[in-house]
Amino acid sequence: MKFKNLSLIAGFTILSLNVNAIELKECRIGSDKGGKIKAECGHFSVAENRQNPSRMIDLNIAIVRSKSTKKLNDPIIMLAGGPGQSAVESYPMASSAFRDILKTRDVVLVDQRGTGKSNPLKCEFDEETQLAILADINLIPAEIKKCVAKLDADTRYYTTTESIKDLEEVRKALKIEKWNLLGISYGTRKALTYMKLFPDSIRSVILDGVMPQQEAMPQSHEKNLVNALRLQFEQCKNQPACHEAFGDVEQQMWQLLEKVDTEKPKIRLQNFSTGEFEEMTLNKENVAIALRLFAYSANTMNLIPLMIAKANHGQPEVIASQSNMIGSLLSESMSNVEMSILCAEDMPFYSEYTLNENNLFGDFIKNTKDNCAAWPHGTVDSSFKDPVISDLPVLLLSGELDPVTPPSFAELTMQTLSNSQHLIAKGQGHNVFPLGCMPDIITDFIQDPEQELDIECMNDFDYTPFFINMMGPEQ
Repeated sequence: MKFKNLSLIAGFTILSLNVNAIELKECRIGSDKGGKIKAECGHFSVAENRQNPSRMIDLNIAIVRSKSTKKLNDPIIMLAGGPGQSAVESYPMASSAFRDILKTRDVVLVDQRGTGKSNPLKCEFDEETQLAILADINLIPAEIKKCVAKLDADTRYYTTTESIKDLEEVRKALKIEKWNLLGISYGTRKALTYMKLFPDSIRSVILDGVMPQQEAMPQSHEKNLVNALRLQFEQCKNQPACHEAFGDVEQQMWQLLEKVDTEKPKIRLQNFSTGEFEEMTLNKENVAIALRLFAYSANTMNLIPLMIAKANHGQPEVIASQSNMIGSLLSESMSNVEMSILCAEDMPFYSEYTLNENNLFGDFIKNTKDNCAAWPHGTVDSSFKDPVISDLPVLLLSGELDPVTPPSFAELTMQTLSNSQHLIAKGQGHNVFPLGCMPDIITDFIQDPEQELDIECMNDFDYTPFFINMMGPEQ
């Protein structure tokens, strides 16, 4: 677990004159590197603790407007994942997926309480502390306590349920009768919770990378990762150039993990913030995190056999450095609201879990419980974990090789969704709505959630060739 950043133009529009009005001003969202998108931004105050509303917090809101003169008043709201990602900051990277949706509908973005610019819960540790934590995760609880003491928040109230109540207040303030939900990864839990609490506020739902309501995160992360890696390694075996270059990749992976666990080599990595090189002790958990990050996307999973081979031949810095770079980018947009959510909604429901001899993440159940003991949190009622029963139109999306929310999770979820359909993108990883022709499919679904979708274009999805060397796949 990483804890670093843990991950106007004149004119405005007043939507209402009552006390719940949201004043929006023209703005640009996004970064200079990724390009900025024109939107309307504002804030909306909600009670941190609804039972004692003496303290208010501001939610950060952005609306990307449709330019249509005949736009519909049932916008789509994007529910970001993590837990801990900012919806406003995440949108620009996926904005192309909304191009056709914006022809008839606005896109609403609300930073979940505790994320982005909505009173973020952030634990920022200096470089020395970060390196110490990477080397010894048992140091985390003490650092958590120091962090909590500095936060301007009661972390017990930063849960999924409270964030959904926030969204319902925003919907009413914006005078939206119903809206369409797009939940991404952990955002699917938010969407499912919304369906349970306020079904009459919803027109349709898209769930991409489905986390079943009854699933206790991250109890299945290790099993799902191993299964996904095996499927990915099977594709290497089926590609002659990859199989010839690397042989049995799974066997080599376990060999690498055992070697690192035994030798705990010291390596030098470049800090992507300062440019300076720092020494760290590589352990099995570091390698497992690297494998998990690479396994998320078809654009990175095709590097895994090469990274494992290099590490086994005296170059562990390659996989560690690449992982560190991806992790640093992710942590910039993440917050520690994950702790409030996991400790309240998941940790109390962990079943007995026995680690096998080839475990990747160590005793994460114990580690999570230790961390939660240091982080003030509530506990949800057991009914929170009940499967969501609904006849709302729901489109579920999965990547075939997803290492965190496999297609089986979507199949489990749709058992109690009587008006649902599930699409699986061949050869793809975690979250597929922006890929290939998926933007066309989700646009068609939003236009008419009851129609039979034309998905022939999904036949274009295929397995990605693996890198044989750093120059790329063999042509």
